[in-house]
Amino acid sequence: MIQTLALPHTIFPYVDYIRRLNLSFLGPDVTDEMLICFSPCTRLERLLLPGSVHATESALERVLANCSSGLLSLDLSEIPCVTDSLVEHIARGCPGLHTLYLGSCPALTDEAIVKVAKGCPLLKRIKLTQCTLLTDRSILALTQCCPQLIEMDLSSCSLLTNSAVQAVFETLPQVRDVNLTLVTNLNHLAFSSIHPLTNRFEQLRILNFTSCIHLTDDILTQIIPAAPRLRSLALTKCDKITDLGAGVIKILGKHLHYLHLGHCAKITDRLMISLAQHCMRIRYLDLACCSKLTDATLFALAQLPKLRRIGLVKCSNITDHGLYALLVTQVLPQTLERVHLSYCVNLSDVAVAALVNQCSKLTHLSLTGVPAFMSPRYQTFCRPPPPEFTAYQRYVFCVFSGRGVRELRQSMQDHPSTVAGIPIPITSIRAVAASLMVAEQDNNHHNSGIDIGADMEDDDDSNQSSYVPALDNSLVQSPNMEDMEDVHETAIGTLSSTSPPYNDDTHMGQFQEQEDSGTEDMMADQGQSGHPFRHSPYLFQPQGGQLHRQPHLHPFRDHDCSALGLGRGSSSVHEGNESRDGSDSEMGQEDERDPRVSSPGALTPIMDKSCQGVGGGRRDSTRVLPDGAEDDEDGSES
Repeated sequence: MIQTLALPHTIFPYVDYIRRLNLSFLGPDVTDEMLICFSPCTRLERLLLPGSVHATESALERVLANCSSGLLSLDLSEIPCVTDSLVEHIARGCPGLHTLYLGSCPALTDEAIVKVAKGCPLLKRIKLTQCTLLTDRSILALTQCCPQLIEMDLSSCSLLTNSAVQAVFETLPQVRDVNLTLVTNLNHLAFSSIHPLTNRFEQLRILNFTSCIHLTDDILTQIIPAAPRLRSLALTKCDKITDLGAGVIKILGKHLHYLHLGHCAKITDRLMISLAQHCMRIRYLDLACCSKLTDATLFALAQLPKLRRIGLVKCSNITDHGLYALLVTQVLPQTLERVHLSYCVNLSDVAVAALVNQCSKLTHLSLTGVPAFMSPRYQTFCRPPPPEFTAYQRYVFCVFSGRGVRELRQSMQDHPSTVAGIPIPITSIRAVAASLMVAEQDNNHHNSGIDIGADMEDDDDSNQSSYVPALDNSLVQSPNMEDMEDVHETAIGTLSSTSPPYNDDTHMGQFQEQEDSGTEDMMADQGQSGHPFRHSPYLFQPQGGQLHRQPHLHPFRDHDCSALGLGRGSSSVHEGNESRDGSDSEMGQEDERDPRVSSPGALTPIMDKSCQGVGGGRRDSTRVLPDGAEDDEDGSES
């Protein structure tokens, strides 16, 4: 293309045909000479240049000079030369700009953003990730001068205070996506003006509070009832959240698809049982480091018909009973694609073998730090650890992706004698499930779920779901792990407090189980992960009786064990990133129709071809609805 544009004479005026220019995949290879070749393109509407680290300010100004009047979307993220002078040039020459991405441009100050707000009043989407010099002044100017704003990414803008966030929610009732990751100065005053009866954010779909360390139960009880159609909620590392406040999440019901509660150490089984009963369309669930959760949570989640990904990293109370519970209903085996069980030290290879054999769509399984999988016979199939890992980190590293999952499954089927222990009888699992259901039903006579108010006032944080009967540990043969009690402390680095949400560095420091297993594995995952398991000794055979085809019939709502019969589900295969402890790192906002996922910094990671955003192809590009469009009943966009 560049050579054609450089020709003095061409049959067709190609420069007039180019409307969208996406160089995001070239990144560091973009040079000034390449950019100048596109300077005659006067009809550009979308220009994507993220990561063009070798571009200079003069080359960028030359490209923007001829096309600025008609430019609608511009992405200059991660370009070091982007300074106040260049942004002011954009503010003067691009009055019709709808989308502006300036993430990771740390040199920008309030002066430039204020001029953008005044010069580009039609702005709808702006990304200011890691613009660490910005203060409340920039946000106040944007909310006052750009009344059509629907998406704001303010992650890692550490100087922002309550005033900035308050202005967003007071002046932008149509806002759809708000990313406040690592805006650590926020407290309850930022949302004090929100009243669910008078303030309604019907369009709000994505809300990210990752690492907002002062977020409390009171804030949740204010904001969530005011945004009844939230699809994605991230509360990772909001460690002050308890069952009392998080219980309000259940009112989101069918609209909630993605929920991140990692490192919310105070939540218990009671919360998860309530959410599983009310939010039946959850697809992605992150519960990493929620140490109070037990097998009762997995019994509750077993009937979620759309659950694709679940993160249980360092949920050390999870045992084989919990894994078997996920399989008994035959609902999750039809949908699960990614399971993260790193540092669940009480799991045996028997239960994991059942999980691998039953879940035909499984494409990713992390078992780092699980003693039963430190054997060479399993390490053969896992991905190689990153080269920067220490000897001990390489020893405990155990992640299976793509082809590795398929090879592990085949090995377990071909050589069942190599799997230690004895499978738990299906009758024992059903008996435990029945006892939990009865206990929950009895409990519901006294407490109808997790409501805001007096129902939970007597709940003790130290009580780990005392209303659930203890599981019979004699049913499972788990290895003795007294010598592995501090595995996570020696193998996992310190938690980062400055990285984006669900970034690889955010969850577990140095322990990155890198997800890039190559194009070949990714293509294979798309259609070759299903295999018959007729000869597997760990396969739960279908039980007689009518198929359970009504996902709204939750087993905890009935004493009848027949709810744990067979079920159906469907899902497509997606790939994403993996954090260093084995938990999912992407925000997981993927659409059912699109297998792509994106980086954690994106407001909404998938790009729809008909969007008004910055365009497809960029790993943190944004998928948006056309103006006025609404979600349909199951949450997919119309």
